Amino acid sequence: MYRKLLTIGLACLIALFAMTMTANAQDKITGPWLWMIAPTEANAGGRDSTDVDSLSAASGGDVTEDGVAANGANEGDKVGDLAWTLGEITDTGGDNVNDTVNAIGLGEGDVNDHSSYALITLESDSDQSGVDMRVGSDDSIKVWLNGEVVHTNAVNRGAGDFQDTFQVDIKTGDNVLLVKVSERGGGWSMFVGVDADVNAVYKPFPAPVAGKITGPWLWMIAPTETGQGGASSTDVDSLAEASGGDVTEEMISIHGANEGDAVGDLEWTVGEITDTGGNNVNDTIVEIGLGEGDINDHSSYALIILEAPEDQMNVPAKVGSDDSVKVWLNGEVVHNNAVNRGAGNFQDDFKVNLVAGPNVLLVKVSERGGGWSMFAGVGGTWEIRQNTFVSVEPAGKLFTTWGSLKTK
Repeated sequence: MYRKLLTIGLACLIALFAMTMTANAQDKITGPWLWMIAPTEANAGGRDSTDVDSLSAASGGDVTEDGVAANGANEGDKVGDLAWTLGEITDTGGDNVNDTVNAIGLGEGDVNDHSSYALITLESDSDQSGVDMRVGSDDSIKVWLNGEVVHTNAVNRGAGDFQDTFQVDIKTGDNVLLVKVSERGGGWSMFVGVDADVNAVYKPFPAPVAGKITGPWLWMIAPTETGQGGASSTDVDSLAEASGGDVTEEMISIHGANEGDAVGDLEWTVGEITDTGGNNVNDTIVEIGLGEGDINDHSSYALIILEAPEDQMNVPAKVGSDDSVKVWLNGEVVHNNAVNRGAGNFQDDFKVNLVAGPNVLLVKVSERGGGWSMFAGVGGTWEIRQNTFVSVEPAGKLFTTWGSLKTK
């Protein structure tokens, strides 16, 4: 009897131990990953190339590690003469990167003095903080998660399994994981796993920002209090103040406006803006007759409609401004930077979600003094809608045709 109870007890302990091991086991992510390789300087692979941006070197600066880590890449995108290519990697062996690179046609034979880049998306149904990620590499390794470097080990070593453990935070939704392994010579291997409830998949990414949107935009300006332009007026509704409350920023950001709609004594007016220069807003405002000379202590409002063929999530967007900037998309504030600064190019990066159909984009730039400039760009796939929405005019007024959007 006692022997039977002892046997049952041992069996239960063994089963419990096995369950615990299974729960704590960390599978290696075999993919498919999206792969790219780039050469290092001769005899400078491995440790010496850990913090060298080999993507930038191979593409003449067109593609960077930070850019891919933040915005991803798509199958077929080029880096120099090579294209990002899908491929799985085995979870064993001391040369599995080299084997994968050969199998998918990115290299031949024993490839040395190169860095590999492996990209994948981790889907999560919830936020998961402080989870263990484990990696192994031959030779050095660098890991980005959602655009941030989460692990670096500049070392020359062999690897056939996990070697390094560190903690990461997984967010709800898509998490972009980029792993770089720089190879000096001999074996070339990579092992990656995360102790979290995620689904590792390849997902196409929205197209990056291709250029600045020059318009035609629909423009309005409104004065701020004296000496209170720029940062101080970022969150002040100057449209409401100029119209006695008849027109608000929120209304325009949701419904848009038509050419000729009034805000106080001024009318919304169509105009293009150049994609260079530190005073391009002021130049546009003067050209289309909304103001004269050097205009200070005013906020500009630029409106445009982007027609998207489908819903697109986490689309990259960029703006630059002199001075402060606030951006709405479909009635939601998607970016706000209350700052006094100059600008001649993009300065701020953020993400937006495009919906299938029309997307109302409103950009406010508040000017304190000196130059007055705006630069805006949105990635993804879209075309300009040639008509604005009716929002502040009587129902039934016909839409106004703007013509086609130009990007540079």
